[in-house]
Amino acid sequence: MHRPALVRLVLGTGMLMVVILALTACGSGSAQEAAKGRPLPQDQGALRPGEYHSVKFKPPLSFKVGKGWKDSGAELPDFIEMGQLGGFISFANVKEVYKPGTTDVVDAPKDLVGWLQHHPYLKTSKPQPVTLGGVKGEQLDVLVEDLPQDYYGLCGEGLSDCVDIAPLSNDEAAAYFKEVNERRVFVLEDVKGDTVMIWFAAPPDVFDKFAPRAQKVVESVKWGGS
Repeated sequence: MHRPALVRLVLGTGMLMVVILALTACGSGSAQEAAKGRPLPQDQGALRPGEYHSVKFKPPLSFKVGKGWKDSGAELPDFIEMGQLGGFISFANVKEVYKPGTTDVVDAPKDLVGWLQHHPYLKTSKPQPVTLGGVKGEQLDVLVEDLPQDYYGLCGEGLSDCVDIAPLSNDEAAAYFKEVNERRVFVLEDVKGDTVMIWFAAPPDVFDKFAPRAQKVVESVKWGGS
């Protein structure tokens, strides 16, 4: 007499468990996706606070931003840039560099830090060891100095106020340092076989306020986060 009711109860309980397990799996998947962060927008605009991962840049990376950051919309396979407060953070995969004083392109040196130190138009601090996302490298402060009056830089469209550092995959762009800015540079010479340079820069009157915010972003970097 009670057997059909018992069967219905068992079947109903079984179906309920299936639904719960399915919802749990979906929730777990959503949590896994959230852990990777959102894809970096490809259009210029404000970034919501949180974690983002690269879309085009190689090697893949992720990082976290707080309030006030804006994406330049210029992500390339070898370049990312974003900013706030008049300052910027840049990420570059450096495979080639500009021969100092010229617009000639040569293979990037194995010792990129040493290249920066010996560049005739750059003044650097003593390099310090750093680890970002588990990858060891060096950091140093870099200023642009002693530019000749007739210096020509691709970055400055004929103006002598910046130094070309590395060509980018977009033939119309180059990674460069502006004379007016202070900057901190991080060089990681073996990120999955690539040399990655990260730097943040801002005019002297805002650098001290900008630097702690930029440093937090740099310290949040993880590789293979996309």
